[in-house]
Amino acid sequence: MTPISKTLEQLLLDIYQDGSVSVTEYRQLRDNADARMEAVIREFGQHNNITAFQKAMDVAMQLLQLSVMDAKKAKLSDTGEAIVKDAVVSQVEYLRVGADLALRLL
Repeated sequence: MTPISKTLEQLLLDIYQDGSVSVTEYRQLRDNADARMEAVIREFGQHNNITAFQKAMDVAMQLLQLSVMDAKKAKLSDTGEAIVKDAVVSQVEYLRVGADLALRLL
């Protein structure tokens, strides 16, 4: 796994301490991620691939939320729900593993 800062590690430990994530904790992590990205923007400027990546993550989260709401409205069977969850987890892991590979180059 890619090493992370102690402050981010502590934030994640605090969030997952009770085994679930609240909307408030989600927003806290989002805001923290945005603040960390501000440091990158100060270093590299506003228009670069990393700011485009940040925007892509915002879009990905919005699409994930909309996809889950669509699945909920579809009133899927237990099997259908499991298929959707498996597909979403697979996509998230694809990003996580890809991030680990890419960050080894840094």
